[in-house]
Amino acid sequence: MLSRRLTLAFVLAAAVDVFPSFGCAQEARNAVRIDVVANDYAFLPLPARIASGPTMFTFVNQGKVNHEMSVGRLRPGATIEDLLKVSREGGRLRDLVTRSVGILVAGPGKSPDGRLLVDLIPGETYLLFCNFKDTPDAPTHMTLGMYATFRPQ
Repeated sequence: MLSRRLTLAFVLAAAVDVFPSFGCAQEARNAVRIDVVANDYAFLPLPARIASGPTMFTFVNQGKVNHEMSVGRLRPGATIEDLLKVSREGGRLRDLVTRSVGILVAGPGKSPDGRLLVDLIPGETYLLFCNFKDTPDAPTHMTLGMYATFRPQ
C-alpha cells in the first residue's frame, strides 16, 4: 500500500511539472524568442538589445563536442572577470550567481528536445555559459571563451 501511495505521489508531482498552468502557457505564447547558437568554445553573439519579461531561449550546438547553455543571474557586484577567475581556479561559480535559471544540453550538431522559458528581470545581469569540460583535466568551456552576459531593459 505504501508503494502505491509513493507511486501516486511521484506521478502527481511529475504531472505538475509536465502540465503547466494556463498562465505559463500564455506566457510561452507571448514570449520573445532568442535562438542561442553554440560553436566550439563560443556562442554566436546575442541580440544587442534584450527586453525584460517572458523570453523563450532555444539552443543549437553547431560544434563538434557536447555543450550546454546554462543561464544564471549574477549576484550584485559580481563581474565576468570574477567568474572567469573562479572557473580557472576550480572554485564554485554558484558563489557568484544569485540564481541558476536553467540549462539546455545538446550533443554535436544537435538541439535539445526542449526550450527554456525565463521571465527576465530588468536591470539584472544574466550569464549564459557552458561549464562542460572535454576531459576531466581540461579547462571548462567557459574559460575558453564560451560565455556571454546581458542586462534586460
